[in-house]
Amino acid sequence: MFSSLRIYFSPFVKKNEELRLLQIFKPLYIVLSFLGLIPCSIEFPQGNVDCIILHKSAFNHSCCAFLTLLLVYVFFGLHVYEVLTSREENALADDQMAKANYIIELVTQFTFCNATYFCAFRYKDIYMSILKEITRSWDDLPYVNRGIILGRIRVKVNCGVIGSICLILLTLTAVTYAGSSSLWKRILITISFNLPEMIQFILIAFYYVLILMVVALMKNIEDHCRMFMKARRSTSIKNSSSKVELGRIPVTLSQMKCVYVKALRVKRQINAVFQAPIMLSLFQCFHTMVSESYDICLGLLYQDNFTTHNLIENSYWVLLQLLKIYALARSGSLLKAEALAIGRTIHNIQSDDDDIKLFVEIQHFSTLMTFQGTEITIFGYFPLEAPLMFNMVAAAAMYLIILVQFAKTR
Repeated sequence: MFSSLRIYFSPFVKKNEELRLLQIFKPLYIVLSFLGLIPCSIEFPQGNVDCIILHKSAFNHSCCAFLTLLLVYVFFGLHVYEVLTSREENALADDQMAKANYIIELVTQFTFCNATYFCAFRYKDIYMSILKEITRSWDDLPYVNRGIILGRIRVKVNCGVIGSICLILLTLTAVTYAGSSSLWKRILITISFNLPEMIQFILIAFYYVLILMVVALMKNIEDHCRMFMKARRSTSIKNSSSKVELGRIPVTLSQMKCVYVKALRVKRQINAVFQAPIMLSLFQCFHTMVSESYDICLGLLYQDNFTTHNLIENSYWVLLQLLKIYALARSGSLLKAEALAIGRTIHNIQSDDDDIKLFVEIQHFSTLMTFQGTEITIFGYFPLEAPLMFNMVAAAAMYLIILVQFAKTR
């Protein structure tokens, strides 16, 4: 058992270990299937076999999605009713401003869940196309040691992504049930807030892992470009310009270019499928950062009954939003950095004056990279890149200053 766990979390892939790119997605796939966020079952065969889609299992996944949404619908109604009718001293929201923010937060979580499940079943064919395209593109360039790439991604997914989801679930439950509110209110918060929040994190993890797989494809292209560049510098270069023989295996720039085009096609499909849920998630993140920070400021400045638990709970919710924004911004930066690495490697490939064919292929590859951008945008309005986090935090701080000034003058 210990040896199996060590392999599961190891960044090194053994020679006798048949690890494929799609198998790294398997732990997250189990979580997605439990919540019905993926429309069909997938088999993960060993060896050079394409992933198998089990369309007959769509009914089971639809039932999981229906039960999850039904639970969110019922407790959303109960929670709104509780907020509007409660007259207790420890009510969920004790003034009109707080009630408005509280209901807006509920509505954003509710809307996100609707959009997420709608997109999951509306674009189910694109989901399957993405996974198949990734599997086939990974096998198009098999002539370098890809175990290093797979090992690093396995650690990122199993330790970083899955570990973060488990840690967030545990801490979110602990923060919710550590307060002094009644059991019924804790249950309402768990189903109406915590469950949609976990769905958000799982969806962002789904998106992030798919982006990591595209980055792995591009890293594989970069390794082949480096292999090509080293071979051009060696004495074993053949006069066929764009072809280098490593043993009996030819590697061409055209083949690398085709895989690059496929990787960017997968990127565009991921962009189309996830942009609506991500947009709603970012809207919810912005509102939560402002409202929770506003509650912290009012509690520390003007409220005598503001407890340490309230401070920790509000701060924790702000931290969760920052974590989601960071993951989204990080995904776009990874893609852009890997594309730049491929471009630098291609420009370092030497071509002789008589080697016109190779020169033209390098120029064509470079032009292709220029006009096929790696940006992931939200309906073309803004890209998911590193400046996203700074822009979101700066905008939230500006609105928070305005709200605190209004509160001071009341």
